Amino acid sequence: MTVPPEPRAPQTPQTPKASSSRPSRLKGAACATLLLTGLLISGAATTVAYLSHPLGPWDHQAYDHIHLFGTIGLTCALITAPITALAVARRWLRPWWLVPCVVLTAAAWGRVTLFLPAR
Repeated sequence: MTVPPEPRAPQTPQTPKASSSRPSRLKGAACATLLLTGLLISGAATTVAYLSHPLGPWDHQAYDHIHLFGTIGLTCALITAPITALAVARRWLRPWWLVPCVVLTAAAWGRVTLFLPAR
């Protein structure tokens, strides 16, 4: 008297979670690389704009450099802002990526407008 084996339910192959999140991770890495490049350029230009000090009212070259580098920093920060917002909204990147973008945008805007030395 042997007991016949119980019939088994067919097993479906399970897809691992890592393969489903792989495209999302690749998009996140691409966005992070792009944002780091833009934020480094913006940060460097803004830093140069803040470190430049004119010798006096006759130093037009220093005023022009402050305005140029402040504008470059602001432009790069404003270009990276929508990319950052998109990447955070799509959850490719974490929300803390918004902080450096906002800080650099505010710093560059401040140097071009509020903290521009008077001639």
